[in-house]
Amino acid sequence: MNELLSIPPALIVAAAALIVPFASRRIAHGVSVVSLLAVVAWALLVPDGVGPTYTFMGLEIVTVAVDDFSRLMAIIFGGFGAAAVAWAYFADTDNRHLLWGLAYVAPSLWTVMVGDWLGLVVGWEVMAITSTVFIWLSGGTAVRAGYRYALAHGIGGSLLLAGVVLYLFAADPSPTALHFDGTGISGVPIPIAGSTVSLAAVLAGVGIGVNTAMIGLHSWLPDTYPQPHVATSVFLCCYTTKSAVYAAYRAFPDGNAVIAFVGAGMAIYGAAFALAQKDMRRLLSYHIQSQVGIMLAGIGVGSALGIAGAFAHLFNHILYKGLLFMAAGILILQLKENRLDNFGAIGTSAPIALVVFLVGAMSISGVPGFNGFISKGMVMDAADYDFPSNVVVFGDFSIDILFWMIVVGSMGTFASFIKFGYYAFLQGDPIETTDANLGHTIVAGTVAAGCVIFGVYYQALFAILPEMGNVGELDPYSLSHLLKAGYLAAGGIAIFVLGRPIIDRLHGGFDVDQIYDPATFYGARAISGGLGNVYNAVNDLVVGTGWRLVGAVHDPNTAIRGAIPSQWTEAYDRRYESTPGKTGGKLGIGLTIYVAAGVLTLALAIALFI
Repeated sequence: MNELLSIPPALIVAAAALIVPFASRRIAHGVSVVSLLAVVAWALLVPDGVGPTYTFMGLEIVTVAVDDFSRLMAIIFGGFGAAAVAWAYFADTDNRHLLWGLAYVAPSLWTVMVGDWLGLVVGWEVMAITSTVFIWLSGGTAVRAGYRYALAHGIGGSLLLAGVVLYLFAADPSPTALHFDGTGISGVPIPIAGSTVSLAAVLAGVGIGVNTAMIGLHSWLPDTYPQPHVATSVFLCCYTTKSAVYAAYRAFPDGNAVIAFVGAGMAIYGAAFALAQKDMRRLLSYHIQSQVGIMLAGIGVGSALGIAGAFAHLFNHILYKGLLFMAAGILILQLKENRLDNFGAIGTSAPIALVVFLVGAMSISGVPGFNGFISKGMVMDAADYDFPSNVVVFGDFSIDILFWMIVVGSMGTFASFIKFGYYAFLQGDPIETTDANLGHTIVAGTVAAGCVIFGVYYQALFAILPEMGNVGELDPYSLSHLLKAGYLAAGGIAIFVLGRPIIDRLHGGFDVDQIYDPATFYGARAISGGLGNVYNAVNDLVVGTGWRLVGAVHDPNTAIRGAIPSQWTEAYDRRYESTPGKTGGKLGIGLTIYVAAGVLTLALAIALFI
């Protein structure tokens, strides 16, 4: 075994985290940046293969499993993590923020580097816990949002675990049953005529879908990411959803039409709701959902080009989305304002912020010369040419539904970043503001350079992408690709120009969180109140019965007289007077005590078990 395979990269980051509480702020951040760059170096040097295994509950956990997919994840997670740590340092965050940031990055790396489902679930759950605490550190509205975030990820993690357990039951019982073997999550098919889908796959898919922000399960994303410190948002935009995309590939390596269409739907849904936002980070959060949808569409297609395009888009997305959150962070730190409609036109008073935004916006919009153009084009080609099952024929015409869904979502993306730029830099009365500090300029400039380099020198990206060996000749800058980019730009401009009167009046739109949040609140209150009423009723029954029995033991004569019908009272009194020391019934006091104790025991049993 190669020595590098014996070193889980998560441990490199964890070791740095152990130093943080005892080091100065500068040293702690410096060591953390070095540790994350060491992860990148490790990923570039380590050969394919598996590292040490450990047995837990009879199952092997593969601590390191390196292939083209996990290698790519380690490179981008480590590289962007270093940028996020440096950006946080220049945002004046403290060591506690850094500690929990690393505590979030480390399990994310573990999740994408292990070689089995049990290890992945462990990393998944730890990542949910540490990211929740990371959010809570910011206080204020982030605390309440963090609770909702934790609830969503608790449900998602439980569903994923249930799917893995069912998969284990269906597999041959062996220590290696949960190893990644290239077949994904399978099991006994659901008992529906003609069904080939297993319940394990459904549960795992929905559990993973929570973390990908699948439509209907996504409200945690735009609800949470705008709330904490801007440096926290830079971390958050990278890891959780992209780990879920990786898990989606591991679960469905051969593609899945449902995943493809769900992803394309997310591309449209996220872009549409982004257009309705005035809060900068909420707009960017909806675009995480939209762009993750494009990744899922590529995985759902299942072809070599689709999968390579999905992971290329994942890699590029982390760069340009992180850059956009940095741009928003610069504006928020300088203006102390989150909403685009609460400040005037910045114009050229903050040229660095403007350039950072423009590079990120053109990258996510798929403008030629930027990295998003390369990866988005790959997924669109896969949807157009490698997914014939989605073609609908109308007479002499045919429509590639998946392809056109991605096109619509991409036009919405273009329109929403025209909106962002217009409101932030052009709309309203001109205002003066300070620009990004030197540290933020260097960090954001480095990430922006990555967006341009991988857009122009795309061969560097192709060299580390999985499945590229199975993809034929690819020319991203062919005339057809350039024309598609032009169509997307024209469509985006048209949407913004024609829809601006409506867009100007939108303040967030009506999303599912406006149903979920009150339903959860009032539902939980109703359940809590109902359980409280049941408890009080049982408590009154048990306590009342107990006191009555105590009274009966202390004064059985009075208790019996109160319990018997009134017409029997005279006969009972005569009986009682003729037998002093006894009750008026057939039982003596001693036996009455035993009867009372038995009744009390029965009452307690009823209260506890029925």
